[in-house]
Amino acid sequence: MNVKAGMRAEMVARRDALAPAERARLARDLADRLVALPAYESARTVLSTMSIGSELDTRPFIERALADGKAVALPRVAGPAPKRLRLHLVKDLTADLVPGVWDIPEPDPARCPEVALPVVDFAWIPALAADRHGYRLGYGAGYFDKLLAGRGPRPYCVCALPAGFVVESIPHESHDVAVDLVLTSP
Repeated sequence: MNVKAGMRAEMVARRDALAPAERARLARDLADRLVALPAYESARTVLSTMSIGSELDTRPFIERALADGKAVALPRVAGPAPKRLRLHLVKDLTADLVPGVWDIPEPDPARCPEVALPVVDFAWIPALAADRHGYRLGYGAGYFDKLLAGRGPRPYCVCALPAGFVVESIPHESHDVAVDLVLTSP
C-alpha cells in the first residue's frame, strides 16, 4: 500500500470514529469560521460540495451562504472520460439536487446553470486531511486538482478540517494543487 493510500485509510477511520454529535459540532464551528473570513465576506459566488456519509456536513455553510445572498456553486461529475467536475449554481438544496456519482447530491444540470471556475470568489475545497502547506489528501480521483489546475488568484481556496486532520506533510506531485488556507477547528 502506498503512503497516500495508508493515510486515506487512517483518516477515513478517524473520521468514521467521530461521534455524530461531535461531527455536527465541528461542521457548525467550521462553517462559522469560514463565514468570518474576509475572503468569504467579500465573495459574491462561493463553491462547496455536498457531504455524504461521515464527512462533515457542509449544509450549514451552504445554507448560510444562501442566506447571506451569495451565489452558491456545487460540483457535478460529468463525462465522457476523462470525467471532470462541472460547476452549477444552486438556489434550493431540496429542488436543485439529484443523486450523482457515488450517490453524492449534485446539481441538476437541467435546472442549474453552469458557471466557470473564475466566476467563483471563495471555495471550500474538500479533503480527508491537509498539511500546513495547503496540500490536501482526497479520495484519490484528482477531481479537485484537475478543477483547480492553472487557476489564477480566484477563487480563494480554503480547506477546513478539524485540527486532528492537519498533518505535518502530505506527499504531493506536480499535478497536486495547494489551497490558499488550511482552517482548523479545535
